[in-house]
Amino acid sequence: MQKAKSRIKTSKQPKIKSHKPRLTLKLSKKYLKHLPLLFLSLPFYTYTYYIFIYVNPEQIQHFLIPNTYLPLQLVFFFGNFFLFSYLLLKTRRGFEISLLLSFALFLKLQLITNYLPVAVGLLVIVLIMEILISLLKKG
Repeated sequence: MQKAKSRIKTSKQPKIKSHKPRLTLKLSKKYLKHLPLLFLSLPFYTYTYYIFIYVNPEQIQHFLIPNTYLPLQLVFFFGNFFLFSYLLLKTRRGFEISLLLSFALFLKLQLITNYLPVAVGLLVIVLIMEILISLLKKG
């Protein structure tokens, strides 16, 4: 008497699934895609270094707008913008963080000693904006 095909035991080896780190591959592809942003930040940081080391502060202090150190502010802003846009993979968040850091540098250059409450207030406003934008995108 023959057994039914469903009752015949076969000696098949169980398939062993190989664990591939999918999350790291996915993240690395995203970062590779946005790599030009990182390369764009390097010249700006190099120029910021050049300003700090070789340029006399009085030379750039009153450039276009009095007492603003505008060349330093612009170079610092764009360097931070490209770096944080690369790190966070979002240009909006990179813009917000670079704006906050540039504002803090501006307050420091203006010799405002108690700039922490102003910076914290601005940070709270930016965080509320970020939460509202994120909620509006989901809905």
